[in-house]
Amino acid sequence: MATLVIALGLGVVAGAWDLMADYRRMRQDVADVTSANLALVRGLAVEAAYMLSADLAGEVAGGLMLDPMVSEVRLADNFGDVLGKAERPAAQTPFPGLATRLFGDVTGHTLHLKTQQKGTSLDVGRLELRLDPGRLLDRYLEHMAANAAAGAARTVLLCLLVVAVFYVLITKPLLKITSAIAKVDPERPGAMLIDLPSRHEGDELGLLVSTVNALLAESQRGLAQRDSAEAELAALARDLEQRVLERTAELEREKAVVERANGELEKANRFISDGIRYASRIQNALLPDAAALTDAVDEIAVGWRPFDIVGGDYYWAGKFGDKVVIAVMDCTGHGVPGAFMTAVVSSILARILHHHGHNDPAVILALLNFLVKSALRQDRADAPANDGLDAAICVLDGATRSLSFAGANLPLVIWSGGAIKLIKGDRCSLGYRDSPSDTVFTRHEVSYAPGDTFYLYTDGLVDQMGGPHKRLFGRRRLLDALSGMAHLPLEDQKQALFTVLEKWRGDQQWRDDTTFVAFRPKA
Repeated sequence: MATLVIALGLGVVAGAWDLMADYRRMRQDVADVTSANLALVRGLAVEAAYMLSADLAGEVAGGLMLDPMVSEVRLADNFGDVLGKAERPAAQTPFPGLATRLFGDVTGHTLHLKTQQKGTSLDVGRLELRLDPGRLLDRYLEHMAANAAAGAARTVLLCLLVVAVFYVLITKPLLKITSAIAKVDPERPGAMLIDLPSRHEGDELGLLVSTVNALLAESQRGLAQRDSAEAELAALARDLEQRVLERTAELEREKAVVERANGELEKANRFISDGIRYASRIQNALLPDAAALTDAVDEIAVGWRPFDIVGGDYYWAGKFGDKVVIAVMDCTGHGVPGAFMTAVVSSILARILHHHGHNDPAVILALLNFLVKSALRQDRADAPANDGLDAAICVLDGATRSLSFAGANLPLVIWSGGAIKLIKGDRCSLGYRDSPSDTVFTRHEVSYAPGDTFYLYTDGLVDQMGGPHKRLFGRRRLLDALSGMAHLPLEDQKQALFTVLEKWRGDQQWRDDTTFVAFRPKA
């Protein structure tokens, strides 16, 4: 009876295996066909998304709908707008839950559309395709019904064959072996060995008999050897305990050495940290007090966030008669090297403003370029270092209600008349070996009206990595954020902007020094 159950079970397992194999094969065929179809239309889909062409998008959707298993096709651009869509009603099936359970995970397919521009991969949209699980289930049931009769016959035949073979080759010899084992005397297990069944010398039953006989023969010797093994184990335990004690003493000595080393490291770390914190106080002292400009501008807000305790960003604001100078600078590196650079730049900028003039930001940049190169001895081809900075400088003239701007790789953002615009600085850094000493910078003149707002920032603001796709925050998102909060007081704008940056960054590390200056001139 047990053999029959085993044979029947094997037949059922074989049938179930066939059904599962058909099911997996069909799922794989569906995935392969769908992937091939998506690959076939990928080029046209990329062109449609890139050109924002609804006609091309419709052709792509219509072509994919030729597959009777497809229930919906959507082609959207990278802003989420749908360019083309096609769909058909879902098939009526008496088992909707089963259809979703079996094929729900292979019905949805998404192809991200990308194109190459100047060696950079650009995301232009996505193509979404959804299959009808009801139609997939109907196809699978039709195939399963066609194979059911053949599977049943195969199962019956397999049951009969397995029963016969199992009884002749296994059950009958195994019964003889079981009977022989039952006759073994527990007091003398090695005195009566089991006879090997004929014609089973080289198979598993023969191996079983040989193993049992060997076990019976060894059991007597095992009983005698047990006491000897216990004595050896006790001796080994004593030896192991002694070794543990010796190793523990050695570890204690090593621990003392490590603790002394850690103490020295902590002392050195405190010394270095105290030095850097003191340097931070010095660097903060070099920064101007924006509150001193309250009589020169209606509002001003400054956000200065170094990457480390000290940083390589620097800003300056001051008044000369009826002129106000506001500058933002991004020096090479961050941390201690960047802080040294800000000290050098701070000294040179003060020298320029007090001894060379403060009316033309383009002239200030040119002098800053020349004097930084000279101070760092980078005006020679064999200079050992190559450090410098990017900068943006604004000069406000209250008498004419005008603003002059010049930038070296840093821009000026203006909110005026309900619109935001950006003035780019010149594509040239200051002070580096390859920065020409005679560079002439562009001076931009802007007239302002009451309520106009001006923004200066370093690239640390737009270079923060984050978002769902781990991309840079970027200039476009910055302009959108400033447009949405332009009605707020400047201090509130600064807080709101840094909150937006924190949400964008998520769990990503802060990447660079960041400086943000916003001001509204007096009306």
